[in-house]
Amino acid sequence: MVEHGSGRWPDRWLFEFWLTFLFPTGASRSNLCSPAGFVVGGVGLNGERRMLVGEFRPVVAVAMASAPLVFVVCQAASATDLAFADAAVSRGIFYIQGFPSAQFGAGQGFVDLDGDRDLDVVLTGASNGLVGVYENLGAGTFANRTFSAGIAPLTAASGFSACDYDGDGDLDLYLGGWFVTNRLLRNNGNFTFTDVTAQAGLTLVGPTMASTWGDYNGDNWIDLYVTTRTTTNGNMTANKLYRNNGDGTFTDVAAAVGVDAGIDPSLLAAFFDFDRDGDDDLYVGTDKGSGGVWKNRLYRNDGGMFTEITEAANAEAYIDCMGIAIGDLNFDGYFDLYLTNVEAGNKLFMNDGGMGFIDATAAAGMARNVFSWATVFADFNNDMHLDTYICHASAPNAMFEGSATWPLMEVAQAAGVATTGTSYTASVGDVDEDGDLDLLVGEVMSSSKLYINDSPAGNHWSRLRVIGQWPNTHAVGAVLEVQAGGVTQLREIHCGSNYKSMNEFEVHIGLGVETVVDTVTVRWPATGDTRVLTGVPANIEWEIFPPELMGDGNHDGRVNRMDLFVMLAALRDNAGPLTPGLEVLDMNGDFVLDATDVAILTAKVRPIIGTIAP
Repeated sequence: MVEHGSGRWPDRWLFEFWLTFLFPTGASRSNLCSPAGFVVGGVGLNGERRMLVGEFRPVVAVAMASAPLVFVVCQAASATDLAFADAAVSRGIFYIQGFPSAQFGAGQGFVDLDGDRDLDVVLTGASNGLVGVYENLGAGTFANRTFSAGIAPLTAASGFSACDYDGDGDLDLYLGGWFVTNRLLRNNGNFTFTDVTAQAGLTLVGPTMASTWGDYNGDNWIDLYVTTRTTTNGNMTANKLYRNNGDGTFTDVAAAVGVDAGIDPSLLAAFFDFDRDGDDDLYVGTDKGSGGVWKNRLYRNDGGMFTEITEAANAEAYIDCMGIAIGDLNFDGYFDLYLTNVEAGNKLFMNDGGMGFIDATAAAGMARNVFSWATVFADFNNDMHLDTYICHASAPNAMFEGSATWPLMEVAQAAGVATTGTSYTASVGDVDEDGDLDLLVGEVMSSSKLYINDSPAGNHWSRLRVIGQWPNTHAVGAVLEVQAGGVTQLREIHCGSNYKSMNEFEVHIGLGVETVVDTVTVRWPATGDTRVLTGVPANIEWEIFPPELMGDGNHDGRVNRMDLFVMLAALRDNAGPLTPGLEVLDMNGDFVLDATDVAILTAKVRPIIGTIAP
């Protein structure tokens, strides 16, 4: 759309026209906002006169009783620069999911299984029970490792998640089963896995759904929460919170700490820091809430014990909750929620400063009123605004493009991601390492879709790989505040918050036109340790190390005088703007390698080795 007289018209806009000279009060309302396009003159919201040419969709057209004017609110038609193409087969992924409707879908995920910093793929739900394992060979092409991975077929696969439960640095797999034994598979580090379910004490059998990991008790060992659709087929197995004992075993403490959710038919759950007090709270999505009986549950973490605050926080939802997306849509420093539902309509809950939630669904235009499953927030076009992807069971999948202007526009068809089959699961990650986020979608009775993001590359980005504090090697629960362009974007590293699915662990930040991130503040879970980085160059993936590892130039897990030699060699060869791979030596986090970093490292090492000549 073009606005004559004052430059380019925004891609979307809610605009009021006082049509005093084109249409009399009694004019036909149906022609005021013709989708065929028109030319119209009027007065803008701030009083300036405008002449517009474009395509519109009607929102409101009413006559004003007090004056011979027509008040018209028009909204621009869907227009987006988002563009995706399914490239699963051409890139080496061919996996046909069966018809796992009894267990409401089967899991999948983007996971780096071999520690080479690119995203591999795990898929479940095949009719023959095979668990698909695909190794990323670089730039998003894959080799099939399914038959050499050592994973026995899993009939009736349900949820999927991956986490480093034993602190050895690689991601282990948790496979949920629908009335078959769930499995914990330890990663051997070479694309093979060992079943350690029995030894770990995780031989759960029941109507299990999704799984999510988080450190609820602050000991840095990652704990596991598993939802069960309690009462299904008369099975009364309640949700489980498996405390990680730190020795390869787990103990169910759900009832003891107050999060077993009774006989609720739970579908999924997510750990996230609702109130920003430094520990992860727990939100549980419940099926069959549309009748006003069952409800979602919000549990506040109070030092490892939980207090239910559902009603106080206005978090009940009363929906058939089948998906939870977590993100800060309005840059206020608190996490908002998008919850999927049956045809009665999805919910957008905006966080009211850690006190509770406000239902903003209508204002955002995000109800959909279509049977919905997985959903995820992600900035697919790097414009700083979180977009929303939604899987559907009875209609093409949807995508709302993020914007500061509401209602949001649904753009899935234009973007090429409106897959038409029944979809339960979705995962997000940058598989081809080109600086934008790709999308993995599981479609029933069809091959899985790998939507490669081909959107224009005009916007900038930053990717941040946060190194955890052992044994939480992947920094699950770490919170980042990223300030650029006058706004602060909030992220938390989750593990299994999607419906039965896994996103990448790397933190992806869209920067729009900004080429430098002003500040990145990282808070590690459990310890509360914090680092502040400044002047972070865009369009690069950076590693962020915790305070105790800063200066460990030879990466042996210790900071000593040997690291001083590494520092001096790096300063000799790479002084000046920081280059990837040397982040651990940037002691003051200013992204410049200089004598200041040497001085800080020297001071850090001095108590360890005695007096060092300055």
